[in-house]
Amino acid sequence: MTDAPKGTWRYNVMFGVLVLAAAGLCVRMTLLIRTGEQGAIARARHQQRMVVSLPGRPGMIFAQTRSSYVPLAASHQEPSCYLDPFILRDHEIADVSIALGGALGLDPVGLQDQIIHRRTMRFMWVQRCMEPAAAERVKKVIKKLDNSAIGIIYEWQREYPNRTLAGTVVGFRRRDGSGGGGLELALDKRLAAVDGKRVMLADAGRRPIWPLAAESSPPSDGSNVFLTIDTLIQESLDAQVNEAAAKYNAKWVTGVVMDPRTGDVLAMSSSPGFDPSQFSRTSADNRANRAVSLPFEPGSALKPVFAAAAVDSGVVNFRTVLFCENGIYHAIKGGQISDHGSHYGDLTVEDIVVFSSNIGMAKVGEKLGIRREFEIAKLFGFDATTGIELPGESAGILRPLNRWDGYSLRRVPFGQEISVTALQLANAFCALSNGGVLMKPRLVSQIVRPDGEVVWRSEPQAVRRVLKPSTATQILAVLEQVVERGTGKACKLSRWTCGGKTGTAQIAWHGRYPDGAFTGSFIGIAPASNPRVVCLISVYWPDKKKGHFGATVAAPFVKKVLEFSLTHLDVPPDKEPAGGPHTTRIASATPANN
Repeated sequence: MTDAPKGTWRYNVMFGVLVLAAAGLCVRMTLLIRTGEQGAIARARHQQRMVVSLPGRPGMIFAQTRSSYVPLAASHQEPSCYLDPFILRDHEIADVSIALGGALGLDPVGLQDQIIHRRTMRFMWVQRCMEPAAAERVKKVIKKLDNSAIGIIYEWQREYPNRTLAGTVVGFRRRDGSGGGGLELALDKRLAAVDGKRVMLADAGRRPIWPLAAESSPPSDGSNVFLTIDTLIQESLDAQVNEAAAKYNAKWVTGVVMDPRTGDVLAMSSSPGFDPSQFSRTSADNRANRAVSLPFEPGSALKPVFAAAAVDSGVVNFRTVLFCENGIYHAIKGGQISDHGSHYGDLTVEDIVVFSSNIGMAKVGEKLGIRREFEIAKLFGFDATTGIELPGESAGILRPLNRWDGYSLRRVPFGQEISVTALQLANAFCALSNGGVLMKPRLVSQIVRPDGEVVWRSEPQAVRRVLKPSTATQILAVLEQVVERGTGKACKLSRWTCGGKTGTAQIAWHGRYPDGAFTGSFIGIAPASNPRVVCLISVYWPDKKKGHFGATVAAPFVKKVLEFSLTHLDVPPDKEPAGGPHTTRIASATPANN
């Protein structure tokens, strides 16, 4: 028997290994065919297709002015340069970095490092929102290098043509297109667009070969929002709010203008404000809409609400005489209450409001009782948000009934131990002005799709009746007397009758009342004979050396807004010439002992 050649066992082992490897590959192929077919097909489809995003345009926000609309938020397209690092060949990275760096004014070395760092990624931004000239230079680079890894995409960028006008109402959109505040945030689902896509068959170098229409889809633009804001009244309010803030060196000032008949918000302002197109350079405090988000003690501005409610409930009438203790009242279990300035003896309830007696309102509160006062505050909405279409709205601060005491009983009627927002207070005065009906504030009038279809329309909405019509008529006449002969004389209009109320309240700060810390407010109503406009301006923490009473820091500015608004709205003057006859609409308006 012939022996096998020496060393052949090695070949046998190698042959066996190869057979086993081939068998393993066959098994693996079988498993891939059976279990990974769809995944493999999906990966192949992904490699063979180029998908280009088609950004949709966000909806616009419009304010009205007479019979036309003005855009407060719009969008325009700007070119942005991107890169696909994955398909760049190693020897191309330096050339692309140098060419794009030169075209866009970027550091070529830094750009090269970014590309290398993102080597396995399919997308990276080179520069967003380029100037048109820069975009042209990039196009020349693409043509020169003939490299499909470089591209330009046109993005929709938000713009705010009227800059700071109603900025805290409109809000802003972030770079990624999401709403970041104001209406841009609250109505983001309505305003946001749905991007489309263009799908094309691509070769191994990611160059498009053929469009695939069946897999492509067009973008869907966002809906347009139309507001009740009047741009010219908004400009007037912005100007007066900013002037008040500057003149009295206030920490902040806010204002609201409303139509009392419908609850429409005609203007809403905060100072300091901000330009939504520069939102990233502005502090969060300045982006806040203080008219809805920051409650404050209203002080005497709340007196007409509780006086009218007391008359409505029958515990007093406007002719009821109350003794005002000659300026100092030591209430049983209620502490000391004093009146500012004049010290009054007997005053009618009407004159308690006209001359703003704290002691008089404390005694009205005693007649109402704690539970009834609490219910009045809730009735006028001082414990709940109004439901306006804005984010971050505060419900105000109304303590639970079980936390009320003798101090609360006498102080809530003149605006202490309760905090309200500027919108809540303005809306309450709308109810005093329109016959006694609390309206839901309305900011958005309609939402319209790009094709013109109205998808949502709002109508004036009554929340509930808060006063009898006869009581509302009487309190409106009292508010007119506040301006004619009381604390609101600084708001007398030249051509229209006007009602209103001053308010000056100490500011609670970290559990105490700092010296010189006040909020001065004024709410004006005009014309008093048939109210069309309610305007509130509140000045928070003005420099006491320059002034802090509502009659000083707020009333003159409300006057300017009212006169402009009535002129702009073509409201006929109703005021008698100087020296002409004047009759009040309340029988109890007899002079009181002052």
